[in-house]
Amino acid sequence: MSHIAIEELQKESPFAESDKQRIRAHLDELLASESFAGSRRRQAFLRYVVEESLAGRGSNIKETSIAVDVFGRGRDFDTQDSSVVRVTGGEVRKRLAQAYSSGLGQDLRIELTPGGYQPAFYFANQQGDATAVQPAVEPALLQTAENPPRRRPSMTVIAGSLAAGLILIGTSVQLLGMFRTAPPLDQMWGPWLNRDRPVLMSIVTPTLLKVNPLHQDKWLPLTGDKAIPASELVVLRDSYVGTGGAMGAARFAEQLTRRDQKFDIKFGSDVTFSDLKNSPTILIGVSTLTQQLTRGARYQLEMFPEGIRIADTKQKDRAWARPRRNFASPPRLDGYSLITRLVHSDSGLPLLVVVGMDSHNTEAAVEFLTRNESFRQFADSAPRDWATKNFQIVLHNSIYGNSAGSTAVVASEVW
Repeated sequence: MSHIAIEELQKESPFAESDKQRIRAHLDELLASESFAGSRRRQAFLRYVVEESLAGRGSNIKETSIAVDVFGRGRDFDTQDSSVVRVTGGEVRKRLAQAYSSGLGQDLRIELTPGGYQPAFYFANQQGDATAVQPAVEPALLQTAENPPRRRPSMTVIAGSLAAGLILIGTSVQLLGMFRTAPPLDQMWGPWLNRDRPVLMSIVTPTLLKVNPLHQDKWLPLTGDKAIPASELVVLRDSYVGTGGAMGAARFAEQLTRRDQKFDIKFGSDVTFSDLKNSPTILIGVSTLTQQLTRGARYQLEMFPEGIRIADTKQKDRAWARPRRNFASPPRLDGYSLITRLVHSDSGLPLLVVVGMDSHNTEAAVEFLTRNESFRQFADSAPRDWATKNFQIVLHNSIYGNSAGSTAVVASEVW
């Protein structure tokens, strides 16, 4: 793998027309990705530096020219008084890394080298190695380079050669890192990383019935021969959060914080579809909203007279069910949960829905999404481009006392 700086060696574009077409197609793919779609400023910045390089003016890209041509500043723009170009350049570098970690750039990548604004373009050959696009060099320049006057190299030339060699090695190492596949969890959470918008995390609050606290000694503990009249029951809404929802909020907050992503937390009844159009969203728990949002997906969590099940809508005879539970039922030893990840959702922004047959099953799904060794069960067997697509995972888990045990993937769908 090598790094070759793109020089403005001739007035016409130094790129072959076929290379231009491939680079522009990849540029459009990048600008439409989740990493760039939310910011016109970053889109305009990246398009400008790429088009200038393709036109043969790459060496003329300076901080001042970007400020004038991209951000509409005057010719008297002072780089000492404004850092808009430097800040945006840093954001573009981070967004490129995010886009490539999510699965883009299998055949071509664009790198904005730190310290400058002229992009470099790397094509992957058949062996998967990256090779920089090298513009054609005029024969006269080649002749000059091949027959230089013989002279003894000075210490300045030697030092410069050593420095260039170190830069070459450092850039090669950096490119190796770019082409190395990101860990599954980094790919899983990539679409939710957006510095311009905090992630919205919503926790469903179940509706509960509570015995009138003034008379609870009369009815508690519950026994099978007692019928509590409705007048003795208090309906509680938005007052409690299940252990699965609480665990989800804590674990998912840890994942986002580790990746420097801001987030907000709301209760389920406080969230509407319009909220989902403003932020990438995580919904934890079963609600009317989660059922509506996942209605078109293959796997559905359903209530039926005998209990609860996850049904396969493509195979009508396939379902994972559990009988309905009451206060006299023995503790469950296993259960199921459903994960739905919609990168392309009706809201236009990424959506993650995590639901379980009870709080322990929801907790198991949360752990599955926050541990690399668990999530690899899905990632290693999924299609190569799963990170850029929607998917559903049906999980089975054991329960020990009040804790969720190990999980296993029993079904999945990627589209």
